[in-house]
Amino acid sequence: MYKYIFLFIAITFSCSEAARENRRKDMLPTARGEADEIILVVDSTLWADTLGLSAELKKTFMAPMLGLPQDESLFNVSKVNPRRLNSVLKSAKNMVFVMTLDSKTADSRVLRQFFTDQSLNQIKRDTSMFMRSQRDLFAKGQTVMFLFSSTEDQLAKKINYNRSQIREFFETSARETIKEKLFNSPKKQLANRIKESHNIELTVPYGWEKARDLKNFVWLRKMDAETEQSIFIYYEPYTDQGVFNEIGAFRDKVTKTNLYDGENPDVYIQRQEIIPVFTERVNFNGHFAVEARGLWKISDNSRGGPFLSYTIVDEKEGLIYYIEGYVDSPGTRKKHLVRELEAILSTFKTKSDIATTPDPS
Repeated sequence: MYKYIFLFIAITFSCSEAARENRRKDMLPTARGEADEIILVVDSTLWADTLGLSAELKKTFMAPMLGLPQDESLFNVSKVNPRRLNSVLKSAKNMVFVMTLDSKTADSRVLRQFFTDQSLNQIKRDTSMFMRSQRDLFAKGQTVMFLFSSTEDQLAKKINYNRSQIREFFETSARETIKEKLFNSPKKQLANRIKESHNIELTVPYGWEKARDLKNFVWLRKMDAETEQSIFIYYEPYTDQGVFNEIGAFRDKVTKTNLYDGENPDVYIQRQEIIPVFTERVNFNGHFAVEARGLWKISDNSRGGPFLSYTIVDEKEGLIYYIEGYVDSPGTRKKHLVRELEAILSTFKTKSDIATTPDPS
């Protein structure tokens, strides 16, 4: 009987803790700022150093996004002195706190106040610890990361080795924030027609229209007076893994065959070779895929811009998919438009994904 009393007490305690946490969140302000803005709270002396930890932080958060015609950093970073961190700054959408135990400055003493004595002792004992993340710490909808170590040199090495993981944490957060805004009013009828015709799924935001629909190809776009965003999806039987070593040539085949001027087929979309196509092997919703970023142009050199694509294998169905988003927006910065395309493409589901997804009804 006592074990049931203990269980009841444990459940009650757990429920009260959850309720207390929910009440705490209800009292928080809403996080503010753009999806990829980061407030970086770091010792000013450390940040002024051009080498070591400061350099690793800048490489991680302020490196240029690949595949853009102009340099635009991955994240818009604002460095903040810990002693000047006020309630407005604490409500930022994304925050990073950087602390090392070997620093004895006034800034670092303030940073250590964000850690319990138990945590500080554990950092001293366990050199493998260097990162912790938390949601909704100071504001609702907020993402916070703590980067820490006993010494500056140790933390610099940890960040260098785990750079992709740290970036992906904030990339994912930015993508989810953008999706919330984009898909507030999705075009379900258009998405359903695409599913019926091609056995694929894609969440289509408001404002997007179908531009071309062929047997194994569909092209969607959103246009206004100055900007065009396009997404197209192509698929064929998967017969040769060598395609992943020739993503550029595979793209050329797809675009020349399907993205041409209806009145002049000799005018079509192709790659720009000003910069190489940057490729990376990734896991796309459980499928092996290659992500590619580069520049495109119309063959008559009249327009151009950046593109982002994924070449995806659906081994169960024996299909290979090429999905791409590209931007045409002369004279403007394009990172935010590419991030929107990333968010839309991330909702793509192959034929086998649909077959294994439970029916919500």
